Amino acid sequence: MVRPKTTRYKNITRIDHPAKRTFGYNVRIAWKGQKHGKFFSDGVYGDRLAALDAAVEWRNTTEKAIGKPRTEHPVSGWNSRNKTGVVGIRRCLNKGIDTFEVSWIIYEGRRRRAAARFSIRKYGEKRAFKLAIRARQRGEQLRWHAPRVRQEQPLQPTYTPWIPPV
Repeated sequence: MVRPKTTRYKNITRIDHPAKRTFGYNVRIAWKGQKHGKFFSDGVYGDRLAALDAAVEWRNTTEKAIGKPRTEHPVSGWNSRNKTGVVGIRRCLNKGIDTFEVSWIIYEGRRRRAAARFSIRKYGEKRAFKLAIRARQRGEQLRWHAPRVRQEQPLQPTYTPWIPPV
């Protein structure tokens, strides 16, 4: 049986594995090609809450030490496959034309990918790249300022009691 997630802390996962007698919180942080992780056992820290406090404290200090911004939103970092140096912008060949393609995520009732292309032949390499950066920044601003609302399904009764006719 899958238990619901009890914590709402980013990068922190609760581990309850009775068969191996493993109980605690696992913290994983990835930033700029480096991965950091640590396990906080309930037994070492005394109880669940003490282990959680230690995990949150370690996560915050580690993120600060490696330069990762502290936020509950997803943060895109450096990727070795990105040759432009800017997240969300890539140089590609589209129908024989060199372009900078930019993409970002927007929320309009549901999560959706938005994209734009800027021709290097039309704007020149520097201007096309600057336009792509500006489009990405505007898209990210819209993303951060849009309210993230979960649309929960209304609960339907699974059982209706039988009422005898009067």
